[in-house]
Amino acid sequence: MRSGDREVKRPGISFREKFGVFSMIIASIYLIYISIFPIIFNLTGDFNAFDLAVNLIILAIGIGVLHSAILFARRTVLYSQSIDLAFEDIYPRIEPVLREVASVDVDLDMMRDRLDAMNLNIEHLRREMRPADRSQLHGSGGDTSVTAFLHLVLLANITLGAFIFLLQYPRGYVPYVLTILYVVWWLAITAEYDLWKISGAWTWVFVPILLVPTLSITTDILAGSYMLLAWMALGLVAYTGAYYLWGRYLIHDMLPFDLQERLKFDRAKLRTAWNRVSKNKR
Repeated sequence: MRSGDREVKRPGISFREKFGVFSMIIASIYLIYISIFPIIFNLTGDFNAFDLAVNLIILAIGIGVLHSAILFARRTVLYSQSIDLAFEDIYPRIEPVLREVASVDVDLDMMRDRLDAMNLNIEHLRREMRPADRSQLHGSGGDTSVTAFLHLVLLANITLGAFIFLLQYPRGYVPYVLTILYVVWWLAITAEYDLWKISGAWTWVFVPILLVPTLSITTDILAGSYMLLAWMALGLVAYTGAYYLWGRYLIHDMLPFDLQERLKFDRAKLRTAWNRVSKNKR
């Protein structure tokens, strides 16, 4: 079997993912476009502190969305390259077995034995490749799959649009829309980590359902709708980040900045020190 004769269909970027990246770039350019000129006008002409603050927030969100699009595109390219490297590493090892099976004319029982042996070799090679694949995925940004990352970024764009709409048209439905946003983010993260059967995950959704409407109405009365949306946006970011890290630690036993490795190392040092103290007492 010649290497030039084999044709391998390797995974690429789907049309839906390309469309998602394109939409993110267009949305970020639009946000930057609608905010940069009002900022320049505020700095060179009539100064309006509130208008300047709103446009700075929109500009920062636009830059963040553009950075997320670029990061997603880079992660997709790295993902494809890692698959190519894994294929190039595995195939030369199993090529002699495939060549031998194709060239030797044996009866059906011997061929079945050869294929079973080849499957065991492939499974063994796959087990050897898994640690390297995990380290590459962790080094490129985390254990979140490309599709899940795209869903989260699109959900962030929808949330941004909802907050901009509420800023322009604050009405009595604001507390209910904010509660729905909290629940939607809970659903997205729960679906990503498959936390439906974990009782602690349901506690996370009951907290915003109980507190967000009451806090929204109280903040709206005391501080106004703009302060309400600002505080609720910060609260949504904190809530989503905390729940995401909690689910990640629960399923994959991972903490930010690889703190779980540091904790294991500290536990090992404490255990060693305790054993030394126990031996000295004896």
